[in-house]
Amino acid sequence: MSIGFNNGINNFSYPHFRGKTQDAQEILINRPVQKVENIVNNTVDTFVKEPEDEHKKKSHKTAITAGSTVFVLTALIALLNPRFSGKLVEKLKTMSSKAGAKAQTNKNSFITTKFYRAGEKYFNGVADFFQFTNTLNAGKDLGFKWLCCGEKFKNIKNDNLRKILQKCDAGFRKVMSTAHNAITKSFDTISKSTVYRKYAKADKQMNSFEELAMTYKDRLSPEEQKLFESKLADIRRSREFFSKEKTAERLLAQEKSMEHLEADFKKRLFNDFLKNFKKGDLGQNAKHIRNNMSYWAEDMLMPVRNTFEENGKRAVDTLIGSNKERGKYNEIIELISPHLSKEEKSLLESSLKKTGKKLTKANKSECVEYFDKKRDLVLGGAPTDILTGAGMIGLSGIAVGSADTKEDRISRALTLGFPAIAGVGTSLALTAMLFSGVQGMLLGSAAGYGFSKAGSIADNLVNKHNNKTEVMNA
Repeated sequence: MSIGFNNGINNFSYPHFRGKTQDAQEILINRPVQKVENIVNNTVDTFVKEPEDEHKKKSHKTAITAGSTVFVLTALIALLNPRFSGKLVEKLKTMSSKAGAKAQTNKNSFITTKFYRAGEKYFNGVADFFQFTNTLNAGKDLGFKWLCCGEKFKNIKNDNLRKILQKCDAGFRKVMSTAHNAITKSFDTISKSTVYRKYAKADKQMNSFEELAMTYKDRLSPEEQKLFESKLADIRRSREFFSKEKTAERLLAQEKSMEHLEADFKKRLFNDFLKNFKKGDLGQNAKHIRNNMSYWAEDMLMPVRNTFEENGKRAVDTLIGSNKERGKYNEIIELISPHLSKEEKSLLESSLKKTGKKLTKANKSECVEYFDKKRDLVLGGAPTDILTGAGMIGLSGIAVGSADTKEDRISRALTLGFPAIAGVGTSLALTAMLFSGVQGMLLGSAAGYGFSKAGSIADNLVNKHNNKTEVMNA
């Protein structure tokens, strides 16, 4: 059997490659991004129309190819570091519940009931899968964090061996923990800056609304002007909630709420989950996994996050209003509206609408997006993102380095290597800025396309210079 198997390997012909089998194997192993680029190139050939100017066609195609290659690389990062938001899972669970309710309402119709029951099961299954994926991803992040920062070799019985290994480990941890903590701190700083920036935009819009309202103050009676000033003073007191100082206090409170997250998550993972697997019982183990698919880190912190979110929403509603209450800005409009024309009132209401959008967006960034990001950072999410991104950029480096000539390497560096680094870097930066993984991936690919256009221009200039040099030397 072994002889036949070896003969099968030796006689196997590698398709689509000329030359020796060893060369084919080298291409398969050493040029993974070049293979991605070739696939994208062939696809682009199908869709890109051929302009009369061959130079423009080549430039356009190169940019699309590089942008698409960056998209593939950032998609791989998203695949290797999947994080699905709690809001998305909640929506899926809600859709599942609605489908179940519809099935109950239409229970007299066999086909309709079957349809809604299938939807109920599908949405619930996807939500469970997303949560379980989050749990696996968090476990991977914690494992890497332990590798970089955790003390090891405590249980080695041989004293001399244990001391040697622990000394080596101490040196390793000194380097790796410094890098791990620095990356985590950088991501946290970027995320906090995003929250502050969004509140600054909301603050600017609130000032704009109040300045607009102030232009109509002279139309009010003396009693109405006093009431106007009183309401405005009350609004400014309420606005203190959204100041940078108060926001920083709440972000610190979020951090304190996660002090025991890592220890609690490990306890759930090792004591409540892994220990309950039955050796050799596949059916029971599959059932155990199905029954424990929730994202434990999110579940443990959900009550705290809900409190932050409710407090933030209440503060926003106090100013902007909601279905249940009239906001303080609405009271301003009601006070001065009898003295306004239809166009002036519409302008004021439009300004309030913009204020509400910016304030709601900023508060969501603080109470939901930053909270979720901070939870991932505590569990060690940022360094694994960087590590995966570096791996993807490394693949593009292989594609550049595998070029046959110096000119070809320069060309690939400008049109593929530089755009890939910039695109993947942009994607990671956007994730730190509280963009979703999908948004970061799409915008990173768009950045890759733009950088590739710039790289193509630089490549053309280099080629022209080289051609001119060759002519002069000739």
